[in-house]
Amino acid sequence: MEKIALEAARLLVSQEGAGWIVAVLLGLACLHLHRESLRAQEARLGDTGATATALERASQTNAAVAAALESRTRVLEDLSRLAAEIARGIERNDERAREKFDEILRRLAEPRPRP
Repeated sequence: MEKIALEAARLLVSQEGAGWIVAVLLGLACLHLHRESLRAQEARLGDTGATATALERASQTNAAVAAALESRTRVLEDLSRLAAEIARGIERNDERAREKFDEILRRLAEPRPRP
């Protein structure tokens, strides 16, 4: 290690100081490259943050859609159960059940306003 250091020092002072100029230029180039790599890392961190935010928003949206679908599924199950009860009542010739069934069909046929 000492041999390498001594050889490097000898090369710096040889050839009328040209080695010092090269060392300074190399140092400046290293400093510039270090600053550019820091800028690139900061840009990557910013991109990663934006991606994480977008993924979090998408996850929240997916959770809301899943909750809405689950709610609709429950409503459809309730409607199906009610329709089955009404159908059983109709089979027994229950007039009140027929009226309920007709009312449900009428409500389902009505146009619904869109939000």
